[in-house]
Amino acid sequence: MIVVFSPQASEERVGSVLGRVEKIVTESGNSITKREQWGIRRLAYPIKRLREGNYQLLQFKLDTLQVSHVDTTLRVSEDVLRHLLVTV
Repeated sequence: MIVVFSPQASEERVGSVLGRVEKIVTESGNSITKREQWGIRRLAYPIKRLREGNYQLLQFKLDTLQVSHVDTTLRVSEDVLRHLLVTV
């Protein structure tokens, strides 16, 4: 999963959102296998009048029923510009 946060979002707010996602994953008996901070990168097109975003990569195993909880958590966060959740 890739999450693009607003570049103005503080580290605490980014950590809070990612912490909620991590909580959903761990409560279902799974774990996060990879977590990378890609940092501030230029967006391909402006989103909410912003040209840059703070990219975060998370890789985890999760039941399909829990995917909607992760999606909802990311959708309601004001700091998340975009997210992409891919199933393999």
